[in-house]
Amino acid sequence: MSRDFRTNVRYAGAGWGAARVALGVVAIAAPPVASRPWVGRDVETPGGTVFAKALGVRDIALGGGTTLAALTGRGFAAWALASAAADIGDTLVTRHHWPDLPRTRVAIAALASASAVAGVVLTAADAVASRRTPAADSH
Repeated sequence: MSRDFRTNVRYAGAGWGAARVALGVVAIAAPPVASRPWVGRDVETPGGTVFAKALGVRDIALGGGTTLAALTGRGFAAWALASAAADIGDTLVTRHHWPDLPRTRVAIAALASASAVAGVVLTAADAVASRRTPAADSH
């Protein structure tokens, strides 16, 4: 293999963070595109637009921090777990308001849940990779 396990985990973490940044940029630039599947027509209201844009700023901050931490190796677990916690919160809030949301809520809840799992898995994989010795990687 051309890269070791930890490098692969870090690149995956950086990609996951960059995807979150991209979602945040879309939420700010085109709130209906990012939020209509989640909240339906409410995104067309001023409050819905504020919600979408604020969420976009949150995702840019979390994704940017996660990406930078993954690439530098500094604080990755904290950023990944903070991002996962935000996704768990999104999932729980969506589930709480389930009957009032559009049918596309299923995809949104699945995406948020999968992202939360990804954050936990990447954190665990990074912890395992950081405990591996160089000798173990060569076998």
